[in-house]
Amino acid sequence: MDVLYQQELDMVLEDKPEDIDDKQWTRINLHACATIRSFLDKELKYPYMKETSAKKLWRKLEEKYMTKSAENRLFLKKRLFRFQYRSANLDVQIPDEDKALCLLNSLPDDYDHLTTTLLYGKSEVKLDEVSAALVNHECRKKEQKTQNSQTEALVARGRTRGKKMREAGKISFKVTREVSC
Repeated sequence: MDVLYQQELDMVLEDKPEDIDDKQWTRINLHACATIRSFLDKELKYPYMKETSAKKLWRKLEEKYMTKSAENRLFLKKRLFRFQYRSANLDVQIPDEDKALCLLNSLPDDYDHLTTTLLYGKSEVKLDEVSAALVNHECRKKEQKTQNSQTEALVARGRTRGKKMREAGKISFKVTREVSC
């Protein structure tokens, strides 16, 4: 926005003034669009290459990147928290939501599904909820591992009690349960 003001291109974010002809307005718009795109990363620039109205381009970028959704906050805070800094004596209180988003950001990639689930449809993320969900998730994973590693076996051993029992075909069975972890 500052660059548009410096280059006196900020007028393109409003409706077309009556004192400017169409050809000049188109030229100013193209110049403003090029200026805006010059500040975008390469990956972000290409979907907007054909836009010729600076006002539309600006609104599309605002809608996509300036909305205050949990996903956008996570993305921005990820970038912030990944910066490395030297510790200093700062009297800064980190908000609960920042702690929650930092915790989600620190999870490995195999937790992406859980992260998405925790953020979906929420306007605010709480550290307590995230922590509880992570603990529950870990408990479920451990329980599944335990269930998969347990084996049950029936062991049958035949014993005969003398010749008469053998002849009668009567055999006693001992049943044991074996559990391995």
